[in-house]
Amino acid sequence: MIKFALGKKKRLGLVIFGFLVLLAAVYGVFVYSNDTTELPSVQEQIPVESTVSGPVETTPAVVEQTKVSPPVVEPSPNWPALLTNAQASSLTVVVNKKHKLPNDYVPDLTPVTGGQMRPEAAQAMTSLLFKANEAGVPMKVISSYRSYSTQVSTYNKWVAQSGQAQADTFSARPGHSEHQTGLAADLGMPDGSCNLEICFGNTAQGKWLAENAASYGFIIRYESDAQSITGYQYEPWHVRYIGVDVATSVVNSGQTLDQYYGVEAGGYN
Repeated sequence: MIKFALGKKKRLGLVIFGFLVLLAAVYGVFVYSNDTTELPSVQEQIPVESTVSGPVETTPAVVEQTKVSPPVVEPSPNWPALLTNAQASSLTVVVNKKHKLPNDYVPDLTPVTGGQMRPEAAQAMTSLLFKANEAGVPMKVISSYRSYSTQVSTYNKWVAQSGQAQADTFSARPGHSEHQTGLAADLGMPDGSCNLEICFGNTAQGKWLAENAASYGFIIRYESDAQSITGYQYEPWHVRYIGVDVATSVVNSGQTLDQYYGVEAGGYN
């Protein structure tokens, strides 16, 4: 009788224990189903490589504007002064009848409609031509980069046609041409009228260029009434890239590039 009673109690304890286990399981399911905490998905837990090639900036970068000066060349009684390749590569290098580029100097170049220019100048020229066309005054590049050897042929052609004294007023001797820097270009009319002639300055294109060139980093390099300073006649078609900030400062100063930087200019001697 005692043995039977103990067996009965044991069975009852097992039933109660099983009931408690079941109750705990049901409570756990209820709590889990009401938990509002979001767990990251499988994809969110795996680092994803960014497709951005460079750093992502949340605020615009602040670029400090500085006035770029040309290479310093001391005045010399033995003109011309020969620039180094490093000096020649400056965006503000002053090339004139007293400052000569090395014969072997060749800048980095990129295509531009009508020729080649240094990348900075080519990009600016592309924008200038696009805006000019939008303004109803389309222009084209007649001449841009010219190598030393090409300038030899160009200069000799004009000497043969006009004589050296006259040629020197509108054509640079080899090594003295801004075209060799890859920063200069001659612009003209699509129909060819007034191209490389002073009358270009009186056309709608010439007037627009004079008023807007600086906005794209260019200046009219050989202005009217400045031949005694630059050594060249008025060339309203010849533009030189020096960057927007410097070009704007030069135009506002009313000076030639030579005067602005205090660089000796004038004739070859």
